[in-house]
Amino acid sequence: MRTGMHRNGVAYVAPGAGTPVVRLHGEATALVAGDEETRGAYALRENSAPPRFAAVPLHIHRDAEEAFSVLEGELVVHAGGAQLRVPAGGFVLVPRGVVHAIANAGTGVVRWLTIVSPASQAGWVEAEHELISESGAAVDPDRLAAIHRRFGLELVGPPPPLPDA
Repeated sequence: MRTGMHRNGVAYVAPGAGTPVVRLHGEATALVAGDEETRGAYALRENSAPPRFAAVPLHIHRDAEEAFSVLEGELVVHAGGAQLRVPAGGFVLVPRGVVHAIANAGTGVVRWLTIVSPASQAGWVEAEHELISESGAAVDPDRLAAIHRRFGLELVGPPPPLPDA
């Protein structure tokens, strides 16, 4: 990440300066701010997913909150047994320990910001990126499981079915 630090501790990340990472499920993600920029408070990612995207499995973050702020389109958030259709301008906070998954049931791209707090628990994205970069399409499931354990991430089920568009 390209960060401008000012003498009073203000951090600045220029538009488009986030670090792109390869994701397991095909969504596009750029790491915008993390531990250094936020003094550990949270990590911020910018994401997008293509139409009819439903590849993120049901999962739990044991030690982190995860929030989604939708910029464009409509993000489907399955959380705690409910299905929320979150349009542009909407926000969802998933507390630690709550089973959740995300999807795009629409016919257009969805774009959103993801906030993970604390920042120390957001490192699975970079670790998965490194693993995918090393191994390509044949990701070792044991190494992937070790990454998830290290960051308190637990997969608990397949992606929920997409709702009607």
